[in-house]
Amino acid sequence: MKYKKIISSLFILFFNYALLNAQFDDEAVTGGVESAQDTSKVKQLLEGSKMTGGLLDGAINPKEYIVGPGDEFIVNIVSSKSVQLKTLILPDGRLLLNNIGVVDLAGKTLEESYELIENKVRQVYNSKDISVVLSNIRRFKVTVSGQTYTQATVDATSTERVNEVINKVGGFDEKSSLRNITLLRKDSVIKVDLVKFFNIGDKSSNPYVIGGDQIIVPPFNRKSVIEINGEIAKRIEVEYIEGDKLSTLIKMAQGFLRSSDLTSIEVTRLEPNGINIEKIYLDLTSWSNNLYNTSELENDILLQPGDRVYVKKKENWKSPSYVKVLGEVKYPGKYTIELGTTRISDIIERAGGFQENAYESASILIRQKELERTDSELERLKTIDRSEMTKSELKYFQARISEKKGLMAVNFKKAVEDPSSVDNILLQNKDSIIVPEKIDFINIQGRVNNPGNVQYNPDFDYLDYIALAGGFGYRADIDETFVTKSKGEQFLAEDYNYVLEPGDTILVPPEEEVTFFEIFTTALTIATQLVTVVGVVITLVRLQ
Repeated sequence: MKYKKIISSLFILFFNYALLNAQFDDEAVTGGVESAQDTSKVKQLLEGSKMTGGLLDGAINPKEYIVGPGDEFIVNIVSSKSVQLKTLILPDGRLLLNNIGVVDLAGKTLEESYELIENKVRQVYNSKDISVVLSNIRRFKVTVSGQTYTQATVDATSTERVNEVINKVGGFDEKSSLRNITLLRKDSVIKVDLVKFFNIGDKSSNPYVIGGDQIIVPPFNRKSVIEINGEIAKRIEVEYIEGDKLSTLIKMAQGFLRSSDLTSIEVTRLEPNGINIEKIYLDLTSWSNNLYNTSELENDILLQPGDRVYVKKKENWKSPSYVKVLGEVKYPGKYTIELGTTRISDIIERAGGFQENAYESASILIRQKELERTDSELERLKTIDRSEMTKSELKYFQARISEKKGLMAVNFKKAVEDPSSVDNILLQNKDSIIVPEKIDFINIQGRVNNPGNVQYNPDFDYLDYIALAGGFGYRADIDETFVTKSKGEQFLAEDYNYVLEPGDTILVPPEEEVTFFEIFTTALTIATQLVTVVGVVITLVRLQ
C-alpha cells in the first residue's frame, strides 16, 4: 500500500508540473516583455537565415548591383551572323570583348554596365538585336571580427547581406551587439542595424557586401538601453543607437494596438545630473494611420540613452477575452468568447467539432485563473521541514500539494452531446481546452510478468488485462492493485467502481518494500504512457 501511495504521489507531481507549465501566452494579445536586449526573436531569425544563406531574396536590382572582377557576362548578337560572347570582368575592372574591344566597368552598376557593353558592341555590329545578361556572380573575400563566435576571412558574393556573412563564422555570441555593427568599405563607414532590419524590414540596415569589406561586431552596450512597454504590440528593450527617434522604437515594437491611448505618450528620461527624472508627454494622435509614411511625424523626438516609453491603455477599454482550443478538433486555435455566455459546447462547435480520432472523455479544461491563484499557507508550509509540521499542517500540505491545480472536472462528451448538462460550463478568459488523440490500449505496470500496453477491449476487466500481460508476477500485492484514469483519478481495482477506458493504467504493487529506483522507473513509465494528456498540455505554451 505504501508503494502505491508513493507511485500515486509521483504521478500527481508529474502531472501538476505539466499543468503549471501550461501558462496562457499573453504576447499575442498585448505583447510580451522581452529580454534586456530584446534580441531573442531576432536571434531566432538569424539562426533561420543560416538555412537560406546564399539564396537571393529577390531578383538582382540592376540599379543597385555593383559589378566587379569575376562577374561573368554573356552577350548575344543577332545580325547576318549570330554571335555569342562569354567573358569575365578582369581584376582591373575591365571587360574584354573578343574582336570588339575593352569596356571599363570599374565601380559601375549592372544597369550602367549593360548600356556600356551594348554601346561598345554597336560600334562593331550594325544590329538592333543585342542582349547582355549577367550569367554568373563573382566570389570574393570579406573579413569578420569582433564579438562573434569566431573571427575569420570568408568567401562571399554580392547577393549576400551582412548577417549571412556573419553566419559563416558561426554567428553571434551572447554578448554581441546587433544594432551597432560597423561595415568598413574602402574609405567609408556603414552602420548595420539587424534589429531594425528584422523588425521593420529596413534593408538599408543590412546591406549587401562587396569584395574587401570588413565587418566589425562590437559588444552589446547594456548601459544605453531604451525600452517601450504598455499597450504596444511588442514590449521591447533594445540597445540605443545615435539618431534613434520615437518612431524608430515604436516601429520596432510593431506599432500600436487598438487599445493604445495616443493622446499622452509618456517618455521618462534621466536628467544629465543622473539624479532627477524628467517626464515628457506627447500627443501622437496624428500617428494612428501615418506611422509608416515617409513624411515627418509630429512630435517625433530624438531619444536618448536610457529613455523609457510608456503607452497607456484607453480609458474604459475592455480587452477581448480568449480561450485556446488545442488537439483533435477540426480548427484548433485561439477564439474570442463573450463572458457569461460562451460555454464549452459553443467553442467546440466553433472549432469545427471533434475529429474522428478525438479522445473526448480524456479532454481537459485548464483554468488559467486557478493556475495563477496563490495559497499563502501552502507557500509557508513549503519552507518548513515535514518533521516540524503539526498533524493538521501536514494533512493540509499533502492535500494541497497533490491538487491538480487549474484542472476543471468536466465531462466533455456530456457537455457537447447535451448542452443543458451541468458539464457544459461557462468559459472564462484564458481558459485552455485540450482534446487528446484517441488511443486503443490499456497500460499495465508493476508486478506483472510482461508489463506494457495491451489492446483495449470494452468487454475486459482488469484481471483480463493482467492475464494478457503475463499474469501477476512474483510477490505481487493482488489486493492492492489499482487503476489510474487518464485524468489522474485512482481506484482500487477490485472495487469495480469505475469503467476502464483507453489510456487507463493498471498498476500492481509489490508485497514488500522496493528500491527508490524501481519506484521512480515505474512512475516514469506511467507518466510517459499518459502522453495523451500531458504531452498535449505542454504544447499549449508553444502555440501562438
